[in-house]
Amino acid sequence: MTKIQSVINKQYPEHIAVITENGESYTYRALLDDVANAAKPLQQKALLFIIGNNDYPCLVHYLAAIEAEVVVLFLSANMATEQLETLVCTYRPDYVLTKAKKASIFSKYTVLSSQDQYQLLCDPLNKPHSLHPQLAFLASTSGSTGSPKLVRFSRQNLLSNAQAIKEYLSITPLERAIVHLPISYSYGLSIVNSHLLAGASIYLTNETIMDKSFWENMTAHEITSFSGVPFHYESLLRMKLDTMKLPHLRTMTQAGGKLAERYLSKIQTLTNKMGINFWVMYGQTEASPRISYMQPSDLNTHLGSIGKAIPRGKLWLQDEQGNDITESGDIGELVYEGDNVCLGYAETIFDLSKGDENQGILKTGDLASCKQGYFYIEGRLKRFIKVFGNRISLSHVEATLQELGYESVAFGTDDKLNIAIVNGEEIDLRTLKKTFAELFSINFTAIKIQTVSHIPRLESGKVDYQCLMK
Repeated sequence: MTKIQSVINKQYPEHIAVITENGESYTYRALLDDVANAAKPLQQKALLFIIGNNDYPCLVHYLAAIEAEVVVLFLSANMATEQLETLVCTYRPDYVLTKAKKASIFSKYTVLSSQDQYQLLCDPLNKPHSLHPQLAFLASTSGSTGSPKLVRFSRQNLLSNAQAIKEYLSITPLERAIVHLPISYSYGLSIVNSHLLAGASIYLTNETIMDKSFWENMTAHEITSFSGVPFHYESLLRMKLDTMKLPHLRTMTQAGGKLAERYLSKIQTLTNKMGINFWVMYGQTEASPRISYMQPSDLNTHLGSIGKAIPRGKLWLQDEQGNDITESGDIGELVYEGDNVCLGYAETIFDLSKGDENQGILKTGDLASCKQGYFYIEGRLKRFIKVFGNRISLSHVEATLQELGYESVAFGTDDKLNIAIVNGEEIDLRTLKKTFAELFSINFTAIKIQTVSHIPRLESGKVDYQCLMK
């Protein structure tokens, strides 16, 4: 297959590429012009941090970086100041795009340009970075737990995944997707990349599904495609999705964690009734991010499955010794191979000079089984959970509490972070919940904190999680 050279489709210059929250529309010609202008002050193989929301200047500078071979890291505007300072101190970006109110963090930077409350800043004294020729994009490990650890991607990682998504979803120039998931989140970014590659339109918004205007804009802008994590679909069921008037909606996709089968079945029934194709997908940030998908027609017979590998990707299972598992139903670690697998990780500025350490193979850390060619997630090899699409390290939660002076155990499921604290009667639990909600970018209602007299343990000395869950 011929390698794709650009994430922006150049075949439909007069077609609408982007619609913003305030109703402004930009054709592909206008978008390409804006991207070219944004790229002019940027030096090749420099490092750009974008700190923002789903706003047009952020999108333009992301695309400018990808097109002009500038390495870019897209961060949420809601990131805690301490986390942001850690990343800036660790990686020392040459350029920063940020809202003016955040610019105080970058006092040594000079302002190059301003647009719609955003400023492009430059550090004139920064020493050149040693960046690997393949390096194009950086991302926080999904959930971003305050660690400076980043995932390293090549341009081809992103473009090959966008092409695969475009193919299996059959995205055409007639599609119009609402981008409400943060572009700083790999799932949100994949929607942008796949639709712009197809010559389709995207509607950028910072509204949430709880806003009445969100749904009014869905209709007003004739949105054909909606994407969400499990939390969104659980909320849509409570909001009685089937009573909503969404005449243009044809596609709904779900990723970012496992949607419980009881909800999955209900969503499937409702979307069938509404004439909407509902796609279940699986991925990881390290895979740019999509790994597998389920055809809507397969949900009835393979409910709960993550489906099959994306086009040109390969999935298989391995046992603890690294041997391939071929028996139907046997459980092993899920392994993926494809051009979209990241180059590796970075924890220091020196790691940005590293090349491709993965060679296209990703051990997902998920335990899975395979039945009739369809894969099913059975658990996690390591102690991570996904809450609202954010991956959270339970070990990191415990380490953070230990630094605060608390003996604790963290556990949970893909919708709840549970924390047990020893002798925590005097702790302000509500304040602690809010602190963790901000740190891990999740709603504080997804956090449950309990106080215990001691940590229950098994004879082996391991924590008795079953006892804690009673």
